[in-house]
Amino acid sequence: IAHGSSATAPEAPDDIDGYIFTGWDVEFDEVTSDLTVTAQYAIAHIVTFVNWDGQVIKTQKVQEGTGATAPETTPSRENHTFTGWDVAFDEVTSDLTVTAQFELNKYTVTFMSDGNVYDEQTVEHGSSATAPVSPEKAGHTFVKWDVAFDNITANTTITAIFDINEYTVTFIGFNGEELDVQSVEYESPAIAPEAPVVEGYTFVKWDVAFNKIVENTTVTAIYSVNTYTVVFMSDG
Repeated sequence: IAHGSSATAPEAPDDIDGYIFTGWDVEFDEVTSDLTVTAQYAIAHIVTFVNWDGQVIKTQKVQEGTGATAPETTPSRENHTFTGWDVAFDEVTSDLTVTAQFELNKYTVTFMSDGNVYDEQTVEHGSSATAPVSPEKAGHTFVKWDVAFDNITANTTITAIFDINEYTVTFIGFNGEELDVQSVEYESPAIAPEAPVVEGYTFVKWDVAFNKIVENTTVTAIYSVNTYTVVFMSDG
């Protein structure tokens, strides 16, 4: 090459067993005399990255004392989340196998009652949630949860199903006779029967309200005794 010019390096030489090529011993970008450039090697180690099942993901030759580079693609395992590697590889001093670590997926199971969160649990993939104590709702009876939760595989919302309660409303007449019996849903009204006519008395009202039934209820007719005007006449 001409004085002051640079030489062109040949293709990097092959690594040698137990060693890795690290470069050339002298610069050759401005040559001013005859020059011998010698390949340099350092002790090397093999770093093998493997998945949870032992499948090799990547093999890398690393100069002793330096770090390996993790695979670009994050390892995967069905129904698991990758959490990292089992050993450090930032300062390699011997051949090394690095294994991907995983955690079984966990999901949130939310139990809802009457539009509100009643209970919340974290459950591993394929495991069961634990049913909480049956919720209560005024005027209703708990029936069941709307979906099964014995094999959780995703975040799941489970809703309580209730049946509305029905109550018995009994209407009682003047002499204690039963006038009517009705089955009425919670907070619904009963329908009053026609109050019977009682000689000498006038129906006044029912003794309790029944426009919003919340329990078994007895409704009794109230009467007032009639009063009359008696006029005594004398001589017209």
